Formats: sequence, structure tokens, C-alpha cells
Amino acid sequence: MALGDTLMALAAFSVAEGYFLQRAAFPDETFRAVSLGALGVNLLLRAIWGMIIWPFFFNPLRHLPRVPGLMNHAAIIFDSPRGRKPLHWMKTIPNDGLIHMRDTINQSYLLPTNHQALLDIMSTNTYDFEKPWRARNFLARILGFGLILSEGAAHRKQRKALTPAFNIKNIRAMYTLMWDKTNQLLVELEKEIQACPMDGTNPADGVGKIEMGVWGSRLTLDIIGPAAMGRDFRSLQNPDNKVADSFLAILEPTKEKMAFLAMNFTLPQWIAQRVPWRLNDVVANETGFLRDMCNDIVREKRGSLKATNASAKDLETDILGTMMMGGDFSDTELVDQMLTFLAAGHETTASALTWACYLLTLYPEAQEKLRAEIRANIPSGDSQITYSDLESLPLLNGVCQEVLRLYPTVPATIRESIRDTTVAGKHVPRGTRIVLCPYAVNRCPEFWGSNGEEFIPERWIDTDKTGAPVVNHTGGASTNFAQITFLHGQRSCIGKDFARAELRCAVAGVVGRFAFEMQDPKQEIHIAGAVTTKPVEGMHLRMRRVEGW
Repeated sequence: MALGDTLMALAAFSVAEGYFLQRAAFPDETFRAVSLGALGVNLLLRAIWGMIIWPFFFNPLRHLPRVPGLMNHAAIIFDSPRGRKPLHWMKTIPNDGLIHMRDTINQSYLLPTNHQALLDIMSTNTYDFEKPWRARNFLARILGFGLILSEGAAHRKQRKALTPAFNIKNIRAMYTLMWDKTNQLLVELEKEIQACPMDGTNPADGVGKIEMGVWGSRLTLDIIGPAAMGRDFRSLQNPDNKVADSFLAILEPTKEKMAFLAMNFTLPQWIAQRVPWRLNDVVANETGFLRDMCNDIVREKRGSLKATNASAKDLETDILGTMMMGGDFSDTELVDQMLTFLAAGHETTASALTWACYLLTLYPEAQEKLRAEIRANIPSGDSQITYSDLESLPLLNGVCQEVLRLYPTVPATIRESIRDTTVAGKHVPRGTRIVLCPYAVNRCPEFWGSNGEEFIPERWIDTDKTGAPVVNHTGGASTNFAQITFLHGQRSCIGKDFARAELRCAVAGVVGRFAFEMQDPKQEIHIAGAVTTKPVEGMHLRMRRVEGW
């Protein structure tokens, strides 16, 4: 928009030049009227340029295949499930990697649809794109300016400092913790089944009511606590855990929270936080508690390390210790990282476990086959395991991969070009918005064929020379950009291997011990969530202990 910027600069110069002439020639009232008139004309010119002339006559994106009509933030945020419309556009609008959209003020949005476009945005030119500042400032109220919300040089620095904590060796060493916590979950689920038997059954029958979403959140919180900061929240054993309640209050999927999110993505924070809406107080109170807690943990750990002269090996027992050893973060920055890991590290896998249970109620044969595979390779639920015991199970891998593919925790996110750049061979001007949509890409026929929306764990299974099933990591797609649940490139999720390991343990434990189906087989599940995706109705299961494991 260089021409537009030049015209606006000339207009502004004219107003400034006229200021002194008018001031000398006119009385104050006349001067004010003339100044306001000049300002109004300047704003009108800017609006005409930005909303009419630039988008329809100069924008190089105007010739791309385009979504009919106008769209806005709400169209994406309130889409149910979020990503449904972009998937429809990918299927029905012929394109060469980019689909063009305009919002209500004719600002350009691009939807990348093929390997090259996704590669350019997430890898080749990744630092040409940033999260829009309004969205970033709102999310920082919850997450702090940690790795997820940092940009440019700050992100490169943080990523480099944090990478050692998330190498595959460290992740695999955490399987023992994850499996131990999974077994604690199984014990608590059995207690819940006994306490809440299904209507018409005897408690001795071992058939009860379980809301898996809450239990999944407690499990993953109790894993990320020790792994990230050396703090066991014991939320599995304590139903009144304040940390779990705080995240539930912030992230529980309601229409009110979706509207609140839309407002915060539209208005600057200095305005949004002054809107008399009770959710402003909820976010302030709950995030205030979480930040104070992280502050206390950082302070206690810092004091403990000084008092005990801990070795490097002692420090590396959790992610916080590894960061302290590196010396790259102030205590305030450590708190921001802890908030990020707490939210992203437990809510994402909790959501995935919930959807895994849902899919396995829809496909009971897959559930039975998976249970057989788990029991054939792992002696019992409380036996010791290694990472290879779980990573080598073909059907377990296939089920987890399909869950992450079909139900990405963050189904859509937005970037904005901070400079002129190139995507899929097309010039993309500064200020263009990019809609990255894992929900749509992960199901798109371009990558997955006509059955891309179906749950088929076998797509992740190959056979070796003897005909035995073995794990594959592509799902049959021709590019790893066919699944962008964790994104790719420099901005990919640093905890993706942690999340996959956590999900393997949780699914193996729950399916190995219990058989389950929906309490109400006719219940319709709706997908929503202010940041992550959850079933609006909760995940109410009828669970039964299967003896022998």
C-alpha cells in the first residue's frame, strides 16, 4: 500500500501546513471548525482509499479465487465447529494454494490450502507473520508473553533457550511420571464408578457415570505440574483444586466466552478491559491467582537452589529448573513461561483425551481392538513401562494420530504479515491476515482424499516384510503439512512430543482398564471453546471395569 501511504502523508502534511496559516488568519472558533473539517476530510480520504480504492483496484490479491460475500472475526470464532466453513471453501473453491477473503471493511484475509502455501507461511517466511496485536494482548492476560505469544527476535531467543528441555531424550524420561499419573487416574475413576453407578445397575456391577472432560483436565494438570515446575497439584485426589477450577473458569466452552473472545479480538485491551462485563473480573481474578502461584513457585525454587547448591542434574528434573540453569530468563519471564506451559501443557492433551474417548464410543470395534493390543503388550495397568512399549503399538499410535488430526486443540488461528512477502508465488502485502486452519487442513481432500473426515486409525499403520503391523508417521499423506495440529517450522509447538507421549499413556491406561460408551447414545455433541475445543455438553460416559488388567 505504498501509494496509499504516500497520499495519506501528503494529506497530513497539507493539514499541518494549513494549521499555521489558519491559526494566523482566523479567530479561534473558525480555526477549530476548519481544523476539524480538515481532519474529517483526511479520515474520509483514508477510509475511501482503504475500503474502496486499494482493495478493488490496487491490491495484488484481488485476482485470487475469493470467498463470496464478506466475512468477519465472528464468522470464524462462532463457526461450529470452528473450521467448518474454511473446510467447505477448500472443497468448493478451485485454487492454487490461496483463497482470498474480505472482511466487513474490505481488509484482506488469505486461507492457505496446499503444501507450498503452508510451507512459506510456517517455515520459509515464518517471521514475516505475527499474531495480530489485539489477539496477542488479550491472550497475554491468560498466558503471559511466553513462547506462544513472543514474536521475532524475542521468540528466536526463547525458543533456543527452551529447546533443550523438550528434546526427545527428556520427553521419554517423563513416561514414568505420565504412566504413574495415569494409574492414579484409573484408581480415581474406579472410585467414581462405585460412587455414581448407572441408573438401574448395582454398584457391585462396576458400571458408572463418568464425565471424562473434567478427569482428563485433572490428569494432565497433575502431569504438567511436576514436569514443568516440580509442583504436584494432586488435582486427581482433590476435586476442589483451585488451579483446575481457575482454568475451568477461564476456558469452559460457553457462548458468552465466545462473544467475550470476539470482543477482545476486535477492541484494544485498554477499552476491552473497561467494558462492564463480569468475564473481565473472572479473567482478572483467575489469572491473578495463577500468576501469584507461579511467582511463589519461582521464588521458592530460586531460594531452594541457592540454599542447597543444587547440581545441574538436580536442576534438570523439571523444565523450570532447566530454564534457571540456562540463565536466559528473569523471574518475571519465568513466570510467563510457566503460565504458558500450565495452560498449553495440560488443556491441550485433556481435550485430546476427551475426543479420543468420544471417537472410541462411535467406533466400538476399534475400541475393542485397541484394548486387545494394549493388553497383549502391557501386562497390567500398574506394571512398569518404557517409552518403546507405547510408541511401538501400531493401533495405539493410529488412534492417537487420528484424534489429533480430526480434533486439533486449536482449530483455527490468525497471523498478519508485518512486511511485504511472498506465499505460494504470490505477492502478499503488509497487513494481510492469514487464517491458519488445522481443522480444515487436517481433513482436506487435497491431502487426505475423499475419506479425510473419517476416523481411520489404519491409515497410520504399515506392514513389515513379515506382514506384521508397524507404525507409520505420515498417515499416507504426501507431506507433513497435511497435519498442522502442532503447526510446523520455527513456530511449531515445542511441546508436541510431550503432548503425544501424554496422550499415548492416557489412552492406553483408560482403554486398557475400561470399556465405555455414551451415557445417552442419542446425545448430539457440539464442538466449541474460547481458545481450545471442547464438547459443550461435556463427555458423559458409561464406563465399566474390564477384569483381567
